Amino acid sequence: MRHMKRSGIVGLGGIWSVTAFVANVVVSLALIAVLPIMVIWPFGESHHPSVEVHDEAGVLQSEPLAKEIRAMRFRQDVHVAVLTVPGWDVDNLNDSVLEYARSHQGDTDVPWISTSNPNYWSDGLVILAVAPEARKVGCYFGEDVAVPLEQQAAIQNAAKEQYRRADWYGGTLSMAAKTADVIGRPGGGDVGTTYVLPGISALVGLIWLWWYLWRGFAARRRAREALRHYSQVTHDYETTELLAGTIPEDEPHGAQVMARYRWFREEYEKVTRSWQDFGNPYRTQWFGMSVLRRATELEKRSELLDSLDDVVANTATFLSLSPGWDRVWNNEQGPVLEDLQSLRRLCHEVDSAVVAENGSIAERAKEEREWVRSRKQRLDDMTSDLENGSLQPSAALDELDEIASETKTKASRLAREAIDADTSSYADERRRRYDDSVSSTDAAYAGYWYLGGGHGSYNPHSTIRLNPSSPAISAIGSSGSSSSGVGAGGSFSSFTPVSDLVVGYSSASSYTPSSSSGSGSSFSGSSFSGGYSGGGGFSGSGSSSSF
Repeated sequence: MRHMKRSGIVGLGGIWSVTAFVANVVVSLALIAVLPIMVIWPFGESHHPSVEVHDEAGVLQSEPLAKEIRAMRFRQDVHVAVLTVPGWDVDNLNDSVLEYARSHQGDTDVPWISTSNPNYWSDGLVILAVAPEARKVGCYFGEDVAVPLEQQAAIQNAAKEQYRRADWYGGTLSMAAKTADVIGRPGGGDVGTTYVLPGISALVGLIWLWWYLWRGFAARRRAREALRHYSQVTHDYETTELLAGTIPEDEPHGAQVMARYRWFREEYEKVTRSWQDFGNPYRTQWFGMSVLRRATELEKRSELLDSLDDVVANTATFLSLSPGWDRVWNNEQGPVLEDLQSLRRLCHEVDSAVVAENGSIAERAKEEREWVRSRKQRLDDMTSDLENGSLQPSAALDELDEIASETKTKASRLAREAIDADTSSYADERRRRYDDSVSSTDAAYAGYWYLGGGHGSYNPHSTIRLNPSSPAISAIGSSGSSSSGVGAGGSFSSFTPVSDLVVGYSSASSYTPSSSSGSGSSFSGSSFSGGYSGGGGFSGSGSSSSF
């Protein structure tokens, strides 16, 4: 029954998972769709307007213009009146249009001024006006089809480029087309309603859809990686147990590894239970809210177990000088060689700084550079000594501890002397920045080194000696063996990378305040007029501007 093929909703992850998946995707797509819908707004464009043209300036072809405007589609029933106003002395187009409407009440196809309230334009009316000689353009609306001032300006701007070229026919058509686009839109077609709010909605939808899909795929990917580590640990479990039995607990390095091994056994049981609780998600179940968190936790814990069983194997191999010990030894040297590389880089940074003019600082950097060369040679000699039996594995690890400790001490002392020797006007701030960098504890070894013409890579997670990347460091302090005198020679010390100190010094010693400058900005626009100066209380919607 366990292997029977799932079908239907069950095969997709079950009704709750499928419902949640569909709901999240649909809601996200709906939020995204708001933007194109609001920008295009294809709804309701089914009304052809009635049109009248009053070409008092004699610049239009009235019949063809009226025919083209009648062919346009509006979202509401409207009557479009086109008016051209002659003369150079049109100072206020709003007043000129209002005066024309009052003086020609019997000449228009429909009343332009509302009969129920003469302080407003008639409902359903749109007036598109232009004064060719005075170079003014305006648009006016009945209250039921009125649009915000921002959109009135957009309607006028739609015609200005053509009006400047004396294309009165084309400019008027452009105004009419823009009017058809904005009337009937939500919010009158203003930028906030058409673009800003829908843009925010679409952005939220995109972000959530991306996060939701990424969460599901990442959960599945991390669970697979976690299972790979856990399967490897399970496969090697008995071998790891046998190897752990060969590690001497009366030897300091063996003792700290065994303390971590005891944590390994307890953690393995806990991780096994966590895997049982996690189960086997499939299809839409991967997109559940807690699945990514649980998969990530399983990946980290399973990876730690996988690293720690490598530590146990490396310890048993090296302390007994079993076949493969040279590979383990090369891995153990990695952090020390990386630190020596960092100390040499620090010497170069100090030599390149202004403080290098200080004779004692320059001499100190030279001494440390020579010391780095001597320690690299000593590491090469230690390999030979291990091969011929004149150096025991435990003593070799102790000496690595000593070299690592001395490297960090020398680097810290050189950086401090160099930063304190700074006499520039920025010295205090540089020292403060350096002190802040020293307090950082987030650094980890990179896993590769370049020194003395050689280079190599290593795995900091699987070294016998402790470093910030070592698994189960916390098990050392809680282990009962730590109080029995085991751990001499610094085997319980977790050495932090010297590279972090070098980066801190380099950044602090080169600090200079950034300079900032302000720049002015200006803008200009065409004149814009709203309202009626001589309208006798007339409050109809509309405005005009120059072109």
